Amino acid sequence: MVRPESALRRLLRETGKLLHPYGFHGSDPRWVRVETGGVASVGRTRVSRTWTSGQQVIRFGLELSATPKAWWEFRNWRDAQLGLPPTPLEEATGPGLINTHPLPEELTALWSLRLDPAQSGQHVLQSDIETIRSELPRRVHAHARRALRLLEPDRYLDELLAHPEPRTWEAIVVLLADRGPGPQLDEAFDQLRKSFAERDASTYAEEVIVYAQTRAALTH
Repeated sequence: MVRPESALRRLLRETGKLLHPYGFHGSDPRWVRVETGGVASVGRTRVSRTWTSGQQVIRFGLELSATPKAWWEFRNWRDAQLGLPPTPLEEATGPGLINTHPLPEELTALWSLRLDPAQSGQHVLQSDIETIRSELPRRVHAHARRALRLLEPDRYLDELLAHPEPRTWEAIVVLLADRGPGPQLDEAFDQLRKSFAERDASTYAEEVIVYAQTRAALTH
């Protein structure tokens, strides 16, 4: 018989152990792996608690992210302009524009820990614990591999370029600068100006463009 909080802690410890062979280190809620191209992370989603038929249900799952090194360098440059200290690479986050897609739903759906109605007190159904344990290795593998794949050269940028939208142009400009100057970068500048003008942030857009122009010139 295990109480909900104890069951959650044990499952997350198992998650961390499963991530170690993939080179991820840390503790709940985030495990990271630093690579040449940036930092990949796998973590726990926000835990939700709901009540169904008078019984508490805890739901949680796994999430992933990848922060390209170029984005981390840009954010540290931006923070320096604001008088803020630099962020170590292992603590970097963002751009936060690509998640678990294209993983199938069975690898991203939230798990449920329900209380056992046959037990007095607050005890979790053992079947729910066993279900999560059985699914953990496959989910950890999928999330770890997806996060690391996003750090492959140009992978993050190429996925953004495949489906651009207003909120992605800042990251596209920053990452595209590493390919050097050219028509594609100029077009990205135009798209950034357009998307930021709609948000009354034209001044900031020009600051990003100057940063990207300077960086692109250095790679040329």
